[in-house]
Formats: sequence, structure tokens, C-alpha cells
Amino acid sequence: MISCLLIHVSRTSHGLPVRQAGVVSGETIQLGRGAGCHVHLPDHHVALHHASVRRADDGALYMDAVGDAMLKIDGIIARSVALQPGMRIEIGPYLLLIETAPAGHDIALSMEKVHAPDGHETAVGLRQPVTLEALGYSKRMLGAMLAAGILLLYMLLPMLPSVSQALDKWQADLPVTLNGSWSSGPLAGGHAMFEAKCSTCHKHPFQSVADEVCTGCHTQAGKHLSNETLHKRAFGSMRCTDCHSDHKSRAKLRHDAEKCVACHGDIKRINPDSKLADARDFTVSHPAFHLTVPDGMDAQGVERRVRFRQQDKPLEKSGLKYSHKVHLDKAGISSPEGDTVMQCRDCHRLESSGEHFSAMTMEKTCQQSACHALNFTEPVEGIVPHGSERAVMSRLREFYGRWLADAPENRAQCEAGSATGNACANDLARRNAAATLFRKDTECGECHEITPAANEDVPWKVTPPRINRDWQPGAVFPHARHDTMDCTACHDKMNSQKSADIAMPSIEKCRECHVGKSPVRGKLVSACVSCHRFHNGEGK
Repeated sequence: MISCLLIHVSRTSHGLPVRQAGVVSGETIQLGRGAGCHVHLPDHHVALHHASVRRADDGALYMDAVGDAMLKIDGIIARSVALQPGMRIEIGPYLLLIETAPAGHDIALSMEKVHAPDGHETAVGLRQPVTLEALGYSKRMLGAMLAAGILLLYMLLPMLPSVSQALDKWQADLPVTLNGSWSSGPLAGGHAMFEAKCSTCHKHPFQSVADEVCTGCHTQAGKHLSNETLHKRAFGSMRCTDCHSDHKSRAKLRHDAEKCVACHGDIKRINPDSKLADARDFTVSHPAFHLTVPDGMDAQGVERRVRFRQQDKPLEKSGLKYSHKVHLDKAGISSPEGDTVMQCRDCHRLESSGEHFSAMTMEKTCQQSACHALNFTEPVEGIVPHGSERAVMSRLREFYGRWLADAPENRAQCEAGSATGNACANDLARRNAAATLFRKDTECGECHEITPAANEDVPWKVTPPRINRDWQPGAVFPHARHDTMDCTACHDKMNSQKSADIAMPSIEKCRECHVGKSPVRGKLVSACVSCHRFHNGEGK
């Protein structure tokens, strides 16, 4: 067993040595860069296991180089040496001195890092490392200069654009803007145009964006609740930035669904009179869909709507007669071009917004295929306009007036029935309308609901069509994103024989493809804002 007194030598700023002693022992004493060595020499110019001290058979101590490593003994390169007091051994940048061993120890070894290597493993010099003090610099002065530079570049310069509009406009065209260092990330796509001019939103340094700045541009953003008192009670302390956080990515401004659930998870706590059910997650906690249908106009001319639960199976009173089953017959429907298999998209065409469908008209939707013609056939064929009852009757009277005037024999025949002049034309018009156009189940009555009217000039009343445009005004549904699906996959109209049938999908149908906040393989994660908008003023 070899007992070694190991002395670490370091020096003060004035070059005076400081010695710290410790003891290492073992059958051999290993020296090297490896952490397991007894004498640890942490420098990359030293091998992991560079040398070892052993006891020879005669009792003398030897230091041997390991592997390809070399030792420098008193300036001479060697592989092995018998250790004697006063001997100087250099390993990389370290100087090892063999000192006289005190009682109880076999060897005393002092170790000092005396220089920084110059690129050669065995090169040794006694140069002292260069310090700031040696170069004549003060640490405090240098630190103060760096702090002043940071203050200038990252505090004072970014504030300058807020002081001068001219400077703000000038710096916005620079490759690197003065206040660019303050940006915490890219703006959302709609705000990217303001990225070089922070003052568009940030009116004052160190102050968050005020709501007035947001509403100054977003003038159409309505309140969440139509009741002003209730809105202030629920959202009086909230700011736009509580939900919309910019500088996150180029995607849309962030909408936090958890903020929706904070109220709608326990809606009675916010408004005890609310008729809305609690909603926390689309998959596990969301009320069944409700439908609204028109119910006339109020005193101010605003359409009233009646709300139904979907399971109540409400009917649409559109004033029209229409059979989807007939028009979607897989065998085809008779047309001037033969039997034609119709598709939903033949009549229902999306608006450019991709959300709602364009209004259907007789001229552009029903007559374009020549399937539905507006003819009257007695006593001769003619065309009537698709318009008001009065317009139809006026066209009939004009037609028969000309017909009687152009054919004396027809006039004589008509007047023989006791009617004369215009009365004869009026009588023919009424008879034709009663026999063809305004019958209950043919011509106009084939599609429209017709009732008698106590009016000699216009003795029939056609119920005005009122097709519901939006069954769920409180929700948003992008039809364009579902364009790859068949319409009948969600709207069961294949067997519908009446236009009054409502075929809106239930929440269970939507859950076949959509889930709430917890991902499910093969389904789409749908947050609150996927279907609902906050700024609509319809909440209760």
C-alpha cells in the first residue's frame, strides 16, 4: 500500500502560493484526466490514465507512463523514472514536484497548473494567465459599460418611436426596427402588417394594449350578451387580451376554450334566470341541439323565432310543397332530357362564405332545367310571370284582351255569353286561373299553398314562401369544410315527402366525427370556438 501526501498549489493575484494538502493511497497511485484517478489532472492534454506510481521489489517508488503517454522528467522525455525528492515532473500543463515525505507517508507530491498549453501536449512554460487587471481594465468599469450598452440598445432606442411619429414611420422601413428587440414573437396573420410599427396597437411603452385600440379596428365585434346589465356583470372586468393573445404564431389569435367553460360549465352561477344548459366538453357534457324556426314579425318588424328541442320534431311552415323523395329518386325523375338522377347540389349551392346556401329562385333553380314551366293552356298556351297573384291575373287579362281583339270570332263567341268588352277578358282570365294555375294540386298549387281570397280582381292568395335560412343561429357550421361528404350522410331527406320535414343532424351524428378537448384516434378535436362565436350578442 502506498500512502501519498498530495499537495494542491494555487497562487494569489500577487503570485504567492497557497497549499492545500490531502492524502491518497492505494496499491498504485494513478494520475490522469479520468475521474477515477487518485491524482486528477483535468486538462484535455492529459490522457485519461496518463501515469501510475508503483512500488518495485526493492521497495523504491517508480512513476511509469501508461499507453502512448509520455513524461517530462527534469526537462527530459522519459517513460519511467525512480522517484527522488526534488524531482520535477511535467504532465501537460501540470508541474509535479517530489518533496521529502513526512513521517507516516511514502511520498509527498505537490501539483500546480503552471501554464496554458500552447498546442503541444508536452510543451511547458511558466507564463502566468492574462487577467483583466493585467491589461489595465477594471471589472466594475467594464460591467458598467456593458450595462449602459444594454440599457441603450434594449431600453432607450426601442422607446424612441413612441416619442416621434416621424421617427416611428422612418424606422418601420429599416431592415431591423428600433423596437424589434421588444417583440415576444410573430404576430397573427391578420396583424402581420403591423409588425414593423408596434405603435399601431401599443400606444404607450410598458402599457398593455387597451380595449379601445382593438375596437377601433374591429368595429363589428359585438357583445356576448344582448342584455347590457348582464353583460357588464359577467364580463365587466375582462379585457380583449384575456382571450386573444397575440405574438404567439402566424395562426389565428388564440381562443381559450377553458374561459368559455368558466361560465358555461355552471351557467346558473352567472345568470340564475338563464335557460341554457351547462356545457363543458362536446363529447361528455354538451346539451342536445336546439332548433329555431320563424314565427312572424314583432311590432318593430324584427323576425320572431321559436326555439324547439330537436327531439320535439318541429315542422317548418314554409308555405311550399316539396318532396325530396321524388326529386332524389335513385331511378331518376322525368325531365325534358329523359330520366335524370338529381343531386342535392343541383339546387343547393354554397355562398362564397362557405357557410350558408344561396337563396333558391324559380327562375335560377327550378326553371333552368325546363322541368317546371309557367304555362296556361286554355283556350291557348301562354306564359305567366312567377310573381304576385295580381301580376299573374294582370297578365292573363292582357293576354285575353289581345286575343279577343285579334280574333273577332272569339270576341263574338265570348260576348254571346252575356259578357262584353273587358268583362269578357276578365271572365276568361278568372276561369283559366281557376281551372289551371290556382288549383290546389296543379300548376301553382303543385308547389304553393293557395287559399281563396275575397277579392274580385285577385280571388286567390298564395302563401308567401318563408324558408328558414339558419336553424341554429347560436352556432356556426362551415359547410365548405364538409364538402367531401354526401349531404344525405347528415341530412336524412331521401324519404322525406313533405317540405315541412326538418332533417337537421343531431348531436350524436356530429359526435361520429367530432370529439371535445380529449383527442380520439380518427376523430377531430373540436373546441367551443369551432362552432360558437363570442361576439354575437345572442347569449342569454
